[in-house]
Amino acid sequence: MNRIPARARVGLVLLVGLGVLSLVAGRLFPDVLANTCPLGVDPTRPDRTVCELAFGGLWVSLAVGLCAGGLSTLIGLVVAAVARLLGGAWEQVLLRGVDAVFALPDVLVVMVLQLAGQSLADAGLGGGLGPFGLMVMSLALVGWAGPARMFRNRLATLEGQEYVAAARALGGGGAHVLRVHLWPALRPFALAVFLSRLPTAILTESTVSFFGIARMEPMSLGRYLGTSYAALIYEGGARVVLPAWALLVMLVLGASLASQALAAGPRKVS
Repeated sequence: MNRIPARARVGLVLLVGLGVLSLVAGRLFPDVLANTCPLGVDPTRPDRTVCELAFGGLWVSLAVGLCAGGLSTLIGLVVAAVARLLGGAWEQVLLRGVDAVFALPDVLVVMVLQLAGQSLADAGLGGGLGPFGLMVMSLALVGWAGPARMFRNRLATLEGQEYVAAARALGGGGAHVLRVHLWPALRPFALAVFLSRLPTAILTESTVSFFGIARMEPMSLGRYLGTSYAALIYEGGARVVLPAWALLVMLVLGASLASQALAAGPRKVS
């Protein structure tokens, strides 16, 4: 019998808890949050409370991380599966392309993609993505190479198992073996890869938004932090900045704990 590691449970509980809290406080009942916020209003935005901005930013950051992490994981899985199915020289060509993308600096590339996408949007050629869609696409375009490498290595390891060799000896084709025999064994690993992309996507988006390059509306935690430092010149300004920092740290910590524990594999108990 397999048991989920304690670190994974802690990370998943933290992630789910923050997600539910951001949904309830930031999206479903923002008026209640605004009326009961113990931190008061943001001095730089007198019409909004600190709680509204922090939990609203938490919801946006989590949504960006989930969408970008899921899309980059899916692209990486498809590329890895195609590479293993083709094999030979085609696989090596695909892997060299993966290595080239993996070597690119994520933050700088996302900055360039954001500026290019915003210029196209200003010219009426944005394709209707909007700031949220543009950020998700930018993060996915730079983030799929890591999952592709991990999935390819995992598939290569699974293909060495005896049951896979037996399936091929019985006439199973590559697509059949992948769908029937490899994918069930790959699903827990895919979840770990997806969770490993969450902190990377959230931190990259927060960095780009912090420097004012992304036009995230409503504001993510990164953009809120980047625009709220002026509050530090006021007395008690730390109450404006610290809650958003704490939420961002807990969000990244939860995803990191869950992904690391799940990647190590569940423990067997009798």
